[in-house]
Amino acid sequence: MINKNEFFELVNRYPSPHNGQPMRLKTLDNNTYEVYFQKERGLQSTGVSLIFSFVTVGLFFEYLHQSGRALGHSVQAEVNLPEISKLKGTGLIRCGLVKIDWNTSSPDKQYKQALLFRQTSRKKYHAPLSKEAIIGIESCIPTNMSLIQLDKKQAHDAIWLNQRAVFDDMFNEPVRKELDHWLRYSKKKIIQTKDGLAYDCMELNGTLMKFITNHPSFLRMPILKTLIKQYYLRTMKDNSCVFYIMAPFKTAQDSFGVGSAIMKIWLKIAENGDYLHPFGTIISNKKAHQDFLNLVGKHNESKEESYLVFIFRAGQSKKPAQSLRKPWQEHLVINGETK
Repeated sequence: MINKNEFFELVNRYPSPHNGQPMRLKTLDNNTYEVYFQKERGLQSTGVSLIFSFVTVGLFFEYLHQSGRALGHSVQAEVNLPEISKLKGTGLIRCGLVKIDWNTSSPDKQYKQALLFRQTSRKKYHAPLSKEAIIGIESCIPTNMSLIQLDKKQAHDAIWLNQRAVFDDMFNEPVRKELDHWLRYSKKKIIQTKDGLAYDCMELNGTLMKFITNHPSFLRMPILKTLIKQYYLRTMKDNSCVFYIMAPFKTAQDSFGVGSAIMKIWLKIAENGDYLHPFGTIISNKKAHQDFLNLVGKHNESKEESYLVFIFRAGQSKKPAQSLRKPWQEHLVINGETK
Protein backbone atom coordinates (compact mmCIF):
# COMPACT_ATOMS: atom_id res chain seq x y z
CA MET A 1 0.00 0.00 0.00
CA ILE A 2 1.32 3.45 -0.95
CA ASN A 3 1.22 5.99 1.87
CA LYS A 4 1.59 9.26 -0.02
CA ASN A 5 0.32 11.25 2.94
CA GLU A 6 3.30 10.18 5.05
CA PHE A 7 5.71 11.12 2.27
CA PHE A 8 4.27 14.59 1.71
CA GLU A 9 4.03 15.21 5.47
CA LEU A 10 7.75 14.49 5.71
CA VAL A 11 8.65 16.56 2.63
CA ASN A 12 6.66 19.46 4.06
CA ARG A 13 9.23 19.78 6.86
CA TYR A 14 12.00 21.02 4.55
CA PRO A 15 13.76 24.19 5.80
CA SER A 16 13.52 27.51 3.95
CA PRO A 17 14.70 31.10 4.58
CA HIS A 18 12.39 32.86 7.06
CA ASN A 19 10.25 29.68 6.94
CA GLY A 20 8.69 31.07 3.76
CA GLN A 21 7.84 27.59 2.39
CA PRO A 22 8.17 28.56 -1.31
CA MET A 23 8.34 25.12 -2.95
CA ARG A 24 5.42 23.51 -4.79
CA LEU A 25 4.76 20.13 -6.40
CA LYS A 26 2.27 19.94 -9.26
CA THR A 27 0.75 16.49 -9.78
CA LEU A 28 1.07 15.17 -13.34
CA ASP A 29 0.24 11.53 -12.59
CA ASN A 30 0.55 9.00 -9.77
CA ASN A 31 4.35 9.10 -9.91
CA THR A 32 5.34 12.38 -11.56
CA TYR A 33 5.40 15.91 -10.16
CA GLU A 34 6.63 19.21 -11.55
CA VAL A 35 8.61 21.31 -9.08
CA TYR A 36 7.84 25.02 -8.78
CA PHE A 37 9.15 27.94 -6.74
CA GLN A 38 6.67 30.57 -5.50
CA LYS A 39 8.64 33.77 -5.98
CA GLU A 40 6.94 35.98 -3.40
CA ARG A 41 7.71 33.38 -0.71
CA GLY A 42 11.43 33.68 -1.36
CA LEU A 43 13.64 36.60 -0.35
CA GLN A 44 14.16 39.56 -2.72
CA SER A 45 15.43 42.52 -0.69
CA THR A 46 19.23 42.23 -1.12
CA GLY A 47 21.64 41.93 -4.02
CA VAL A 48 22.18 38.21 -3.43
CA SER A 49 18.59 37.27 -2.54
CA LEU A 50 17.60 35.96 -5.97
CA ILE A 51 20.57 33.67 -6.50
CA PHE A 52 20.16 32.41 -2.93
CA SER A 53 16.67 31.24 -3.84
CA PHE A 54 18.38 28.50 -5.85
CA VAL A 55 20.00 27.35 -2.61
CA THR A 56 16.46 26.67 -1.38
CA VAL A 57 15.63 24.84 -4.61
CA GLY A 58 18.74 22.65 -4.32
CA LEU A 59 18.02 21.98 -0.68
CA PHE A 60 14.44 20.95 -1.55
CA PHE A 61 15.47 18.51 -4.28
CA GLU A 62 17.95 16.91 -1.87
CA TYR A 63 15.25 16.76 0.80
CA LEU A 64 12.95 14.95 -1.63
CA HIS A 65 15.64 12.29 -2.10
CA GLN A 66 16.18 12.03 1.65
CA SER A 67 12.45 11.68 2.35
CA GLY A 68 12.22 8.98 -0.29
CA ARG A 69 15.07 7.00 1.26
CA ALA A 70 13.55 7.34 4.73
CA LEU A 71 10.23 5.88 3.59
CA GLY A 72 11.44 3.35 1.01
CA HIS A 73 10.66 5.29 -2.18
CA SER A 74 12.99 6.03 -5.10
CA VAL A 75 13.12 9.66 -6.29
CA GLN A 76 14.59 10.61 -9.68
CA ALA A 77 14.97 14.29 -10.48
CA GLU A 78 15.20 16.31 -13.67
CA VAL A 79 16.42 19.81 -12.82
CA ASN A 80 15.66 22.73 -15.18
CA LEU A 81 16.59 25.96 -13.44
CA PRO A 82 15.23 29.28 -14.75
CA GLU A 83 17.33 32.40 -15.24
CA ILE A 84 18.23 34.16 -12.00
CA SER A 85 16.46 37.39 -13.02
CA LYS A 86 13.16 35.55 -13.46
CA LEU A 87 12.88 34.91 -9.73
CA LYS A 88 11.99 38.56 -9.14
CA GLY A 89 8.34 39.40 -8.52
CA THR A 90 5.42 37.08 -7.83
CA GLY A 91 3.98 33.85 -9.16
CA LEU A 92 5.20 30.30 -9.70
CA ILE A 93 8.25 29.41 -11.77
CA ARG A 94 9.15 25.88 -12.86
CA CYS A 95 12.44 24.39 -11.61
CA GLY A 96 12.22 20.78 -12.73
CA LEU A 97 10.44 17.50 -12.35
CA VAL A 98 10.59 14.49 -10.03
CA LYS A 99 9.46 10.92 -10.58
CA ILE A 100 8.72 8.86 -7.49
CA ASP A 101 8.72 5.07 -7.63
CA TRP A 102 6.78 4.08 -4.55
CA ASN A 103 7.81 1.27 -2.17
CA THR A 104 10.98 0.19 -3.98
CA SER A 105 12.96 -0.60 -0.81
CA SER A 106 12.61 -1.02 2.94
CA PRO A 107 12.08 2.18 4.92
CA ASP A 108 15.10 3.48 6.86
CA LYS A 109 13.71 4.21 10.31
CA GLN A 110 16.88 5.86 11.65
CA TYR A 111 17.09 8.10 8.59
CA LYS A 112 13.46 9.10 9.06
CA GLN A 113 14.08 9.83 12.72
CA ALA A 114 16.95 12.15 11.77
CA LEU A 115 14.68 14.03 9.34
CA LEU A 116 12.05 14.41 12.06
CA PHE A 117 14.67 15.57 14.58
CA ARG A 118 16.29 18.12 12.25
CA GLN A 119 15.50 21.76 12.96
CA THR A 120 17.12 25.10 13.71
CA SER A 121 18.04 25.82 17.31
CA ARG A 122 18.78 29.36 18.46
CA LYS A 123 19.09 28.19 22.06
CA LYS A 124 22.33 28.14 24.02
CA TYR A 125 24.49 25.21 22.94
CA HIS A 126 25.92 23.26 25.88
CA ALA A 127 28.23 20.93 23.91
CA PRO A 128 30.08 21.12 20.57
CA LEU A 129 30.04 18.54 17.81
CA SER A 130 32.04 15.39 18.44
CA LYS A 131 35.11 14.66 16.31
CA GLU A 132 33.15 11.87 14.63
CA ALA A 133 30.31 14.28 13.82
CA ILE A 134 32.74 16.78 12.29
CA ILE A 135 34.26 14.04 10.12
CA GLY A 136 30.72 13.14 9.07
CA ILE A 137 29.82 16.62 7.87
CA GLU A 138 33.17 16.99 6.13
CA SER A 139 32.21 13.96 4.04
CA CYS A 140 29.17 15.88 2.75
CA ILE A 141 31.29 18.57 1.05
CA PRO A 142 31.90 18.14 -2.71
CA THR A 143 35.39 18.70 -4.10
CA ASN A 144 34.62 22.20 -5.46
CA MET A 145 33.64 23.48 -1.98
CA SER A 146 35.48 23.86 1.30
CA LEU A 147 34.27 23.64 4.91
CA ILE A 148 36.35 25.52 7.50
CA GLN A 149 35.91 25.53 11.28
CA LEU A 150 36.60 28.72 13.23
CA ASP A 151 38.74 28.76 16.34
CA LYS A 152 37.15 29.94 19.61
CA LYS A 153 38.09 33.60 19.21
CA GLN A 154 36.96 33.69 15.58
CA ALA A 155 33.71 31.97 16.55
CA HIS A 156 33.08 34.56 19.27
CA ASP A 157 33.79 37.39 16.82
CA ALA A 158 31.54 35.81 14.16
CA ILE A 159 28.62 35.61 16.60
CA TRP A 160 29.03 39.30 17.46
CA LEU A 161 29.35 40.13 13.78
CA ASN A 162 26.09 38.33 13.03
CA GLN A 163 24.36 40.27 15.80
CA ARG A 164 25.71 43.56 14.44
CA ALA A 165 24.50 42.68 10.94
CA VAL A 166 21.01 41.86 12.24
CA PHE A 167 20.81 45.26 13.92
CA ASP A 168 22.29 47.07 10.91
CA ASP A 169 19.63 45.51 8.69
CA MET A 170 17.00 47.33 10.74
CA PHE A 171 18.22 50.53 9.02
CA ASN A 172 18.03 49.02 5.53
CA GLU A 173 14.42 49.79 4.63
CA PRO A 174 13.81 47.04 2.02
CA VAL A 175 15.37 44.41 4.31
CA ARG A 176 13.49 45.70 7.36
CA LYS A 177 10.16 45.62 5.53
CA GLU A 178 10.80 42.11 4.26
CA LEU A 179 11.75 40.96 7.74
CA ASP A 180 8.66 42.58 9.24
CA HIS A 181 6.56 40.72 6.65
CA TRP A 182 7.88 37.36 7.85
CA LEU A 183 8.25 37.92 11.59
CA ARG A 184 5.49 36.44 13.75
CA TYR A 185 5.17 38.44 16.95
CA SER A 186 2.32 36.56 18.69
CA LYS A 187 0.95 33.05 19.18
CA LYS A 188 -2.22 34.12 17.38
CA LYS A 189 -0.29 35.15 14.27
CA ILE A 190 1.85 32.00 14.37
CA ILE A 191 -1.22 29.77 14.42
CA GLN A 192 -3.02 31.88 11.83
CA THR A 193 -0.24 31.88 9.21
CA LYS A 194 1.70 28.68 10.02
CA ASP A 195 4.79 30.16 8.38
CA GLY A 196 7.40 32.85 9.00
CA LEU A 197 9.87 33.50 11.81
CA ALA A 198 8.09 32.82 15.09
CA TYR A 199 9.23 34.84 18.10
CA ASP A 200 9.58 31.71 20.27
CA CYS A 201 11.75 30.00 17.65
CA MET A 202 13.87 33.17 17.57
CA GLU A 203 14.26 32.93 21.38
CA LEU A 204 12.99 36.51 21.63
CA ASN A 205 10.10 38.34 23.24
CA GLY A 206 7.47 38.99 20.57
CA THR A 207 6.44 42.41 21.85
CA LEU A 208 10.04 43.62 22.05
CA MET A 209 10.82 42.16 18.63
CA LYS A 210 7.88 44.02 17.09
CA PHE A 211 8.81 47.28 18.80
CA ILE A 212 12.42 47.18 17.59
CA THR A 213 11.41 46.23 14.05
CA ASN A 214 8.91 49.09 13.87
CA HIS A 215 11.11 51.61 15.74
CA PRO A 216 14.72 50.85 14.75
CA SER A 217 15.87 54.33 15.79
CA PHE A 218 15.91 53.11 19.40
CA LEU A 219 18.89 50.94 18.45
CA ARG A 220 20.90 54.16 18.14
CA MET A 221 20.40 54.99 21.84
CA PRO A 222 23.60 53.79 23.61
CA ILE A 223 22.07 52.34 26.79
CA LEU A 224 19.14 50.65 25.06
CA LYS A 225 21.40 49.39 22.29
CA THR A 226 23.72 47.75 24.82
CA LEU A 227 20.86 46.14 26.75
CA ILE A 228 19.19 44.83 23.60
CA LYS A 229 22.48 43.44 22.29
CA GLN A 230 23.04 41.60 25.57
CA TYR A 231 19.50 40.22 25.42
CA TYR A 232 19.92 39.09 21.80
CA LEU A 233 23.29 37.43 22.51
CA ARG A 234 22.30 35.71 25.75
CA THR A 235 21.80 32.33 24.01
CA MET A 236 24.95 32.52 21.86
CA LYS A 237 27.76 32.56 24.44
CA ASP A 238 28.13 28.82 24.35
CA ASN A 239 30.19 25.77 23.39
CA SER A 240 29.03 25.36 19.80
CA CYS A 241 31.25 24.81 16.78
CA VAL A 242 31.13 27.50 14.09
CA PHE A 243 31.85 26.69 10.44
CA TYR A 244 31.73 28.44 7.09
CA ILE A 245 31.57 27.19 3.51
CA MET A 246 33.33 28.63 0.46
CA ALA A 247 32.04 27.57 -2.96
CA PRO A 248 31.51 28.71 -6.56
CA PHE A 249 28.45 30.98 -6.59
CA LYS A 250 28.21 32.53 -10.04
CA THR A 251 25.36 30.56 -11.59
CA ALA A 252 21.99 29.14 -10.61
CA GLN A 253 23.52 25.67 -10.81
CA ASP A 254 26.30 26.72 -8.40
CA SER A 255 23.69 27.92 -5.93
CA PHE A 256 21.64 24.74 -6.40
CA GLY A 257 24.72 22.67 -5.52
CA VAL A 258 25.28 24.70 -2.36
CA GLY A 259 21.71 23.99 -1.27
CA SER A 260 22.16 20.27 -1.82
CA ALA A 261 25.37 20.25 0.24
CA ILE A 262 23.75 22.24 3.07
CA MET A 263 20.88 19.78 3.31
CA LYS A 264 23.30 16.83 3.46
CA ILE A 265 25.28 18.57 6.22
CA TRP A 266 22.14 19.42 8.18
CA LEU A 267 20.86 15.85 8.09
CA LYS A 268 24.27 14.47 9.08
CA ILE A 269 24.26 16.83 12.07
CA ALA A 270 20.74 15.69 12.99
CA GLU A 271 21.75 12.02 12.75
CA ASN A 272 24.09 12.67 15.68
CA GLY A 273 21.38 14.36 17.74
CA ASP A 274 22.86 17.82 17.20
CA TYR A 275 21.31 21.10 16.05
CA LEU A 276 22.32 23.81 13.58
CA HIS A 277 21.81 27.59 13.49
CA PRO A 278 22.54 29.44 10.19
CA PHE A 279 24.04 32.95 10.28
CA GLY A 280 22.39 34.08 7.07
CA THR A 281 22.60 37.81 7.79
CA ILE A 282 26.40 37.85 7.44
CA ILE A 283 26.06 36.45 3.92
CA SER A 284 23.54 39.05 2.70
CA ASN A 285 24.81 42.15 4.56
CA LYS A 286 27.66 43.55 2.42
CA LYS A 287 29.68 45.10 5.24
CA ALA A 288 29.32 42.09 7.54
CA HIS A 289 30.21 39.80 4.64
CA GLN A 290 33.46 41.66 4.02
CA ASP A 291 34.24 41.92 7.73
CA PHE A 292 33.85 38.16 8.09
CA LEU A 293 36.24 37.57 5.19
CA ASN A 294 38.74 39.86 6.91
CA LEU A 295 38.23 37.96 10.16
CA VAL A 296 39.12 34.61 8.58
CA GLY A 297 41.81 35.99 6.27
CA LYS A 298 40.05 35.29 2.98
CA HIS A 299 41.17 38.10 0.68
CA ASN A 300 40.65 36.49 -2.72
CA GLU A 301 36.92 35.76 -2.74
CA SER A 302 35.39 35.23 -6.19
CA LYS A 303 31.97 34.01 -7.26
CA GLU A 304 33.58 31.95 -10.02
CA GLU A 305 35.73 29.84 -7.68
CA SER A 306 35.34 30.51 -3.95
CA TYR A 307 32.59 32.65 -2.41
CA LEU A 308 31.33 32.81 1.18
CA VAL A 309 27.97 31.03 0.95
CA PHE A 310 27.08 29.65 4.39
CA ILE A 311 27.99 30.19 8.05
CA PHE A 312 26.52 28.18 10.90
CA ARG A 313 27.01 27.11 14.48
CA ALA A 314 26.27 23.53 15.52
CA GLY A 315 26.18 21.43 18.66
CA GLN A 316 23.85 20.20 21.37
CA SER A 317 21.12 22.29 22.95
CA LYS A 318 17.85 21.83 24.74
CA LYS A 319 14.96 21.09 22.38
CA PRO A 320 13.97 24.33 20.62
CA ALA A 321 10.47 25.50 19.76
CA GLN A 322 9.14 23.93 16.55
CA SER A 323 8.19 26.26 13.70
CA LEU A 324 4.80 25.55 12.16
CA ARG A 325 4.16 24.52 8.56
CA LYS A 326 1.13 25.07 6.41
CA PRO A 327 -0.69 21.74 5.79
CA TRP A 328 0.82 20.13 2.70
CA GLN A 329 -2.65 19.59 1.22
CA GLU A 330 -3.19 23.37 1.18
CA HIS A 331 0.02 24.53 -0.43
CA LEU A 332 2.78 21.95 -1.10
CA VAL A 333 0.95 19.76 -3.62
CA ILE A 334 -1.08 21.60 -6.24
CA ASN A 335 -3.28 20.56 -9.14
CA GLY A 336 -4.41 22.41 -12.25
CA GLU A 337 -3.09 25.77 -13.39
CA THR A 338 0.26 27.09 -12.19
CA LYS A 339 -0.01 30.69 -13.36
